[in-house]
Amino acid sequence: MRKSNIGMIISAIIPSFTLIYQPVWILGLMIGSISSTKAFDPTFKDSIYSPNFRKNTSIVLLILSILEGISGFGAGPQTSNIISTLTFNLLNRGNSLELHLAIIIPLALFFILHTVSGFGSLLLSKGIKNPILFKYVIPLVWIIMYLVVVYLDLYYFL
Repeated sequence: MRKSNIGMIISAIIPSFTLIYQPVWILGLMIGSISSTKAFDPTFKDSIYSPNFRKNTSIVLLILSILEGISGFGAGPQTSNIISTLTFNLLNRGNSLELHLAIIIPLALFFILHTVSGFGSLLLSKGIKNPILFKYVIPLVWIIMYLVVVYLDLYYFL
């Protein structure tokens, strides 16, 4: 129980120091969800390994992917006029580029979350029910994969 309280405190402190920086907010939420005992419990019906959770993340992934595609075409040199005309100049080339770059981190988060959820469900269907794997190893892999994506995205701007 003490480990859970420390995780909740850390997840509250990290975002409070960085009100604007989006990846750290998400990292704080991830740590908060990991410290929850039910989020990664494969026997709990609302855990990340449930089919309903994968359905919800796939809907968010679809919406973010469509926005990423439209904003990518809107930021392109040849296709920006078409997207700008279709969106009544709301997504001009500059706005499209900003939206395109802003969507990368949430899209990566939901893609990794959806993949990790599917991997955990696959392990459950194969009969693997090791609680250490589901409560510690899979969430740790999730955070490491997300941090790699954030690093690579921020490395582009350095």
